[in-house]
Amino acid sequence: MGCGTTVLDGFLKPLAVSPDLLLELTREMTGTFEKLCKESEDQFLPTPISESIMRAGASRKGGRGGTNLRVGFVELVGARPSPAEAFSDHGIPGDDADDKAASHRVKRLLEQSWPIQEHLKSENSDMLFDWIGSRIAEVVRDGREAFGLDPETRIPMGITFSFPMEQRSLSEATLMFMGKGFAITSDLNLGMQLLKGYEKNRTPNLPKIQIAAISNDAVSTLVSFIHQYPAQPHQKAVMGLIVGTGCNATIPLKLSTLGTKKRRGSVSVTPDYETSDVRIAVNTEWSINGSAPPLHKCKLITRWDQELDRAGEVPGFQPLEYMTAGRYLGELARLIFMDYLNTMGGPILDRLPNRLQQRFGLTTTFISHFYPDSPKGDMVSQLTREFPLKTANDDVEWTPELADALYQIAHVIEARAAGIVAASTIALLKCAGEMPASGQGVVTELAVGYTGGCIQYFQNYLADTQRFIDEILERDFGPFPPIRVVLSPCHDGGITGAGILVPAALGSQVVQGEDVAKGAEHNGCTTSRTSTDTRRRGQYECDHLDMENQHHILSSNHEDSHGSRVYQDIGPDEFEAMLSRSLPSAAGGLGLGLAPEPEPVVHHIRNRTRRGSVGSAATARTLGSNSTRAASSSSSSPEEESNQQAYNTMDDDDLDQGQDQVRPIPVDEETPLLLQEAPNAPSSSSGSSTYCLTSDHHPKSSSDEPQSPYLCGVSPARFWVLFLGVMTVHFVSWFDSTIMASSHPIITSYFDASNSASWLSTAFLLTSTSFQPFVGGLSDAIGRKTPYIISVVVFIVATVWCALATSMTSFIVARAVCGLGAGGTIALANIMVGDLVPIENRGTFQSWINVVFGVGSMSGAALGGLMADYLGWRWEFGVQVPLLLAGLGVTALTIPGGLGLDGRDGRGMGLREAMRGFDYAGSVLLSLSITFLILGLVRSDPYVISSLACFAVFFPLFLHVEAKAVKPIMPLRLVRLSPHRNLLLGNAIAAMISSTVLFNVPLFFQGVLLSSATTSGLRLLTCSLVSSSAGAATGLLITSTRRLKWPLVTGTTLIIFGTLCLSSLQRSWPSWTYVLVLIPTHSGMGFQYTATSVSILAVPDPTLDSPPAAPEESPTNNPKLLLLQNQKRKSPPAARAPKAVITSTLILVRSLGMVLGVSLSSLIVQNSLWYFLDINVQGPPGIKEYVINEVRRSVEAIRDLDPVYQEQVVQSYESALRVCFAACVGLAVVSWFVILRVELPRLRRRT
Repeated sequence: MGCGTTVLDGFLKPLAVSPDLLLELTREMTGTFEKLCKESEDQFLPTPISESIMRAGASRKGGRGGTNLRVGFVELVGARPSPAEAFSDHGIPGDDADDKAASHRVKRLLEQSWPIQEHLKSENSDMLFDWIGSRIAEVVRDGREAFGLDPETRIPMGITFSFPMEQRSLSEATLMFMGKGFAITSDLNLGMQLLKGYEKNRTPNLPKIQIAAISNDAVSTLVSFIHQYPAQPHQKAVMGLIVGTGCNATIPLKLSTLGTKKRRGSVSVTPDYETSDVRIAVNTEWSINGSAPPLHKCKLITRWDQELDRAGEVPGFQPLEYMTAGRYLGELARLIFMDYLNTMGGPILDRLPNRLQQRFGLTTTFISHFYPDSPKGDMVSQLTREFPLKTANDDVEWTPELADALYQIAHVIEARAAGIVAASTIALLKCAGEMPASGQGVVTELAVGYTGGCIQYFQNYLADTQRFIDEILERDFGPFPPIRVVLSPCHDGGITGAGILVPAALGSQVVQGEDVAKGAEHNGCTTSRTSTDTRRRGQYECDHLDMENQHHILSSNHEDSHGSRVYQDIGPDEFEAMLSRSLPSAAGGLGLGLAPEPEPVVHHIRNRTRRGSVGSAATARTLGSNSTRAASSSSSSPEEESNQQAYNTMDDDDLDQGQDQVRPIPVDEETPLLLQEAPNAPSSSSGSSTYCLTSDHHPKSSSDEPQSPYLCGVSPARFWVLFLGVMTVHFVSWFDSTIMASSHPIITSYFDASNSASWLSTAFLLTSTSFQPFVGGLSDAIGRKTPYIISVVVFIVATVWCALATSMTSFIVARAVCGLGAGGTIALANIMVGDLVPIENRGTFQSWINVVFGVGSMSGAALGGLMADYLGWRWEFGVQVPLLLAGLGVTALTIPGGLGLDGRDGRGMGLREAMRGFDYAGSVLLSLSITFLILGLVRSDPYVISSLACFAVFFPLFLHVEAKAVKPIMPLRLVRLSPHRNLLLGNAIAAMISSTVLFNVPLFFQGVLLSSATTSGLRLLTCSLVSSSAGAATGLLITSTRRLKWPLVTGTTLIIFGTLCLSSLQRSWPSWTYVLVLIPTHSGMGFQYTATSVSILAVPDPTLDSPPAAPEESPTNNPKLLLLQNQKRKSPPAARAPKAVITSTLILVRSLGMVLGVSLSSLIVQNSLWYFLDINVQGPPGIKEYVINEVRRSVEAIRDLDPVYQEQVVQSYESALRVCFAACVGLAVVSWFVILRVELPRLRRRT
């Protein structure tokens, strides 16, 4: 049976979403949320935790870890690192902060974990809490022996429970009905039950415990996220988002936003609070029925959604969750797939297995793995294994068309879910007053912490959510929104949030009566100024509030792993699999999970590529960014290390085998915040919140081997072989890019076309420049290996074509094709090294890349003429082929197949899908703009005016398209704001000067000094050595000093001095001076190229210029805390940082600079030469025109001229080239002022 694409597209059309539709949904959701804040008793439930408490806790951190029940000590040492120690130089808490926090401020001690047995769930609640109390007593007993705890001293304890609860204060909570097999009735005092259970098991020699802080799981996620993102200029962490088995969000809202009856009677605040600014954490429960009207009005609810809703235990209860959460997306896909099969008809309908026809027969877990080139096998095989058809005859079977139909269904429901979550997120931020009007506000980036297996692992949920957020903001505010909303992973939300709240709660302020009155009156509350106003530390009372009316309406559902609800009819195997995918690893202290099997502690490896980006990936960025280090604290136990080994050896089949862990799968995304951290790595314990999305690390297969210093699981031996192969091709690419510098006079003379000389280089540079963004974006979609191998093959074929060209036209076309291949290899070489090398070591490797760049480009310019003289110009290309073939063989064998695909479990999205998101319009318009600019610069009348007019049309169109493109080939945000703008502009100017010098210095040697091409090339060899040595030294010095600005300023200063020397060249100078004057310029290039490449990746975001304030000391004197969590978690992977985007943009700008350098210098030289020849050449009219035409057509013709005319022509060439080099002086001065204003961070040390 066939599945026509057109039929399927039409069938799925009701599920399609667009940016305009999502903008309408955003506006409708905003009004609905504002109404729910005021009126709903089920949604937007307030807590007693103020935003000041959450942000005050951001300087204190919990530990890491996580199982079913985890109990342990957390020691708050109280040492406060200096700002330089605590924060990275990017203005974001960085890895230094992580390490020092782990060693100086927080230590996890004596952790133990246990699974919760089924009989403990099904018995009465007293049995469960009695067992929990015994586990707490066991750890406290160990602590007394280890630390000598005083039995008379109470130990403060923090608690995180994922059960729904109502909180009266920071230390008081009432549990609601849970379901999910737990015998938890409503109105159960959590703190009292825990204390009762502990007292039953406490012996007289054990100290008592004090419940210091209790938080719901959703609230802890927000607290933890704010902990990871301390408030700082231009950036703010504002919201916690959970999209796991269920869907929920938490956000701080002003008290005035809530209805009178919903305003808390007590709110914990810090000593420096301003009552007029009080915001409290609000658990939105946005997925239930109050959110339905906007979905209906925007016609997003389809007949399949209605069928899913009708089958539920409480129809109409949670429409948004049905459409967005992992618990239901599998069932929704099943309903659509069955409807499609019935619509198409055919004999397969009679062969369908019963399970596929039953509710929840198709799981979200299954379709998460269901995509082309999945490690689970091809899609037809997966369908056959999961849903074997009823045996009847052999001619009825699952077909590729049906498998693709199911994949398309999964993809479209994921895209719709991502769009709804994106619209709801922006609506909630608007409701909270976080979205400024255009041009207003100092905060330019809002960070939304996400967690949950569904948003991480289901198709491209995370990437699509971020994409839709960006598109909605552009539709709402225009092409340059005043604010950016960035999704970033929130790790260990439960236990870290509890850990942060304990010292914050103990240090909260005793509010005096008059202060209470001011705060209460401001928020519409009256108060009696009595002693009751100060009976609790850090709380103020509004006596008139009817707190008895505060209740949480729930049905017979039980909450999911992230505080939302799921129904109980899910199968145990499916629930376990979904739960293992939905829960990030819990952290530190004491935790309680709900899975039937214990989950070992997992300390993922966090990667830093600078990458980016974030991050990331992964990216991640983001967020980036995302450079490897262990995420665990310095106090990691042997048990944790053993569990890391178990994690490292796990494969994808573990999920189906009932294991509680799956390999983290970061998602590609290109957002500014996701530029810092490595793409494949979950965050470490610090507050750094930027991530990237390419593959910076894959866990090693065996922890017995020493950890590789390189990312993506690549061993040192393999890395160096790969690096050698990539650098071999890289060398040839740059060699070929400049080989025309000293040999173009010979080649153009061979074809009698000297006036076309500039096209020999510009054809190559033009195509390589246009192709680099394309191949970079393609590699993000389908992986690095395939585009790289194809690029090398194209390069080889085109090089052979150049060697065999029989006309100037054929040669120029061959050079253009050559540029396609070389451009791909150049871009991917930088990107792949970024994927594999941590940021702290990037300076060294970037210096090697620049050494290869310098040696290759200078050797091409130097040896091109030599080979043309002695071997013939065709052999200039023939000698490249063996090296390219060797590089092709090495890289084909050593590049990891999944490199760059961390966001999709090592799989690509397919060529067709990848091409769908490429910026075709931007690429075409950029190519046309450059082409017409070059035509206008190098052609004579009447082409100049028409070509420049076309450029004037196409280039503004290019800028307009890039401003609206989802994945622009040149992100305008990078060229609008400092320091990226300054770095890119300085890099472009340096490239213009470099190509001008390389292209025109040989012309000086041959046209003024009348040297041979061989001699001209040999003089450039010294420049090659100088430039390479300077680049290598710069990389090593950057790695050593960790400072970035001084090499930029030094390099630009040397370029100014060098171009001044070049503009002063005289024929009468000694021959050795011609080599000497080239040294400053090329030394400056070595400094600047290396420093720019490292700097632009080290700067996380153009808006983050200043470091945040130093963290506060812990306000508590209690050195030991107990933390309790009931959440089994797994650290989400970092989002992919746009390392490829930044690297591609840098190379694109550099290549554009080289193209413009060759074109503009050719324009200056040709026009100046024509002017000076007309003045200097004297003779009869016929002879004068002949001489001028000959020397402009071929430089070699100068040697055959009469001595009188020869002197006149040489003088003209000398004057024309002096004008060209003088223009370089002006450009260098501009570059110096651009670079001087840059503020750059200091790199972190890799530990």
